[in-house]
Amino acid sequence: MLADFQQALADLTGSPELCSHARRDPTVLTQKYRLTEREWSRLVGIISHRGMECACIVYRANRLAPLALNIPETCKALGPELRAVVSEFWATFPETNVHFFIETDRFCRFLQAKIAEGRTFGADVGVVLARESAAVAAALQESYTERS
Repeated sequence: MLADFQQALADLTGSPELCSHARRDPTVLTQKYRLTEREWSRLVGIISHRGMECACIVYRANRLAPLALNIPETCKALGPELRAVVSEFWATFPETNVHFFIETDRFCRFLQAKIAEGRTFGADVGVVLARESAAVAAALQESYTERS
């Protein structure tokens, strides 16, 4: 049950949507996780605390950092669509990778798949994404090799 408590806390921190849902209906926590009454009560207290919003913001900022640093032009080209696209990406890939190039490469492939499926973005997104994703892929490959 402790593992479920820890997983629930991680999931809630990574998903403002889940937090909002659990605030409206705390029984969702017992439907999704095996919790003791004490664990459930603690989670309800945590998600009700005003600091939880900050925790979610910090988590999302940490997930956004690799993208902002490695593909800044793509982020800029996405403009107001960036928020929805990264939210969709994070929902699809809830577990992050601390290797910045792996996380960025995964996002680039996600975005390329969306474009291949016919999703349209701003005119510059495809061109900028192609250039930056190639640079990220090269940097990722380089990160796997040892320098002499």
